Amino acid sequence: MGNKMNESWFLLTTKPKSERRAVENLISQNIEVYFPKVKKLKKRQGHKVILEEALFPNYIFVKLDTEKDNFNAIRSTRGVGNFVRFGLNYGKVSTKFISQLSSDLNNKSELTNLETLINLSIGDELVILKGPLTGLKGIYQCKDGLERSILLLNMLGKENTVIIENDQFDKVS
Repeated sequence: MGNKMNESWFLLTTKPKSERRAVENLISQNIEVYFPKVKKLKKRQGHKVILEEALFPNYIFVKLDTEKDNFNAIRSTRGVGNFVRFGLNYGKVSTKFISQLSSDLNNKSELTNLETLINLSIGDELVILKGPLTGLKGIYQCKDGLERSILLLNMLGKENTVIIENDQFDKVS
């Protein structure tokens, strides 16, 4: 890019569920793009998985030189909706905000794993979703490593402790 004094971060909308497409196409045009994502716990086919999702769905940030970059070409890029505007002015975002957001998300992503997203407390009532114990209800006791937990189940009138994978049970709502 050109003169650093003319560079600013701008906010773009994307077409629905087209953030990644817009990012890829903008990068291929040598545009600096920031697309913040967060990890979230989701259920997929009965399994708990961690997926990355857009922090701001349908929005991305681009760094442009106001004198050299072609704003019409950016707006016409596949996946891009339009620039966010406030009246006649394009929505600008401070470099400080972008760097702070990036720093915060990087620090948070280092701590994110399945266990921290499940957020269980001793005594929580759970239901087993898979395996030979499917459908049984139990009480959360404690974690057993990073991928398993110990549950207390009442089977045949007797309380039993069972070690089970974290993706095989869920809280009773």
